[in-house]
Amino acid sequence: MKKFLGIAIITFILSTENIRADTATCFAGECEFFPGIWYEYAETLCMDNLMMEEVDQGPLGFTIVETGEYCMVYNER
Repeated sequence: MKKFLGIAIITFILSTENIRADTATCFAGECEFFPGIWYEYAETLCMDNLMMEEVDQGPLGFTIVETGEYCMVYNER
C-alpha cells in the first residue's frame, strides 16, 4: 500500500508541472513575480503590460510563455 501511495504521489507531481509556474504582473517595464524563483521584482526594457501571465524565469531575464518573447532584466530585487 505504501508503494502504491508513493507512486501515485510521484506521478501526480510529474504530471502537474505547471503547478510551479511563475506568474508576472508588469506595467511600464516594472514587473513583480509570484512565486519569484530568481527575483520577486525586476525592471526590464520590455514594455508589455502583463496581468498574472505565465513566465519562465532565468538568471538574466524571463520569457513570456504565451508570446515567446524574451525580456532581459537590468535591475532586480
